[in-house]
Amino acid sequence: MKKYSFYIIIIIFYSCEKVVSIDTNYSDERIVFDASIFKNINEDFATATVRVSKTAPYFGENNTEIEEADVYIKTRNGNINLKYNSENKYYTNTIDYISYDEDYEFFVKFENQNYYSTEKLIKISDIESVVFGERKSLNKDEIELLITFTDPKEIGDFNLWRFGPKGKGDTYDYLVSRDLYTNGNQFTFSFFIDKTKYFLKDEFVYIEMTGLTEEGFNYLNILTAQAGAQNGRPFSSASAIIKGNIINQSNFEKFPLGYYRVSEFDYFRLSKKDAPDGTFD
Repeated sequence: MKKYSFYIIIIIFYSCEKVVSIDTNYSDERIVFDASIFKNINEDFATATVRVSKTAPYFGENNTEIEEADVYIKTRNGNINLKYNSENKYYTNTIDYISYDEDYEFFVKFENQNYYSTEKLIKISDIESVVFGERKSLNKDEIELLITFTDPKEIGDFNLWRFGPKGKGDTYDYLVSRDLYTNGNQFTFSFFIDKTKYFLKDEFVYIEMTGLTEEGFNYLNILTAQAGAQNGRPFSSASAIIKGNIINQSNFEKFPLGYYRVSEFDYFRLSKKDAPDGTFD
């Protein structure tokens, strides 16, 4: 087995800002979905989670959460109704068993509109290791992580990586990847994180990998190009109209925003105690 190493460098540009007044004419209100079914790579069951909201004007308040929608997942064994969790502001339920060859159909009914999507479960490989690297960044607060995993040929080519502390209200950094040249090989990539943000309240940083379809990969590339990778919840945000994989069966022209994903996930928990001496001085 060959082993490859490559480095991904993310550069964020800063510039001077000038405050300007913008008169926005906002009328195109849309429904926004952040919908997923995630299965731990080591478990048979999965958890469905769906956030439903309405768009807010640009430069306005956050999207308005919707609590009165009828949300369910259709499986071979019947419909699974998702119940609204008022504390976390999403609809959720457990799917006791999930397989790779089944279509998991997503339905939402709200204000006489019917929304729909369907996806199969995406299989992923496991994260083999995450360690602190020794390379330095131009930003003294950034430290390097080295992530290693093997990419079997029979597994999908697209992944979404999430980096950050695991806590309510925390935001994450995201990275999309495509294995053009690594099929069947073990490889390591580099990612820099802000130690002052990640380890402010927690001793650990969490690195999570989920699978993407090619359509999901393209969608997220467009979205992060507009909003930036450091955006907290990229699937539920949009600075412009970007059509995802969810349709409005009642009015095709009035399509919703957001995306629906069904994937395995794996995660690795790295402690700051494993960092080289002097990293957090």
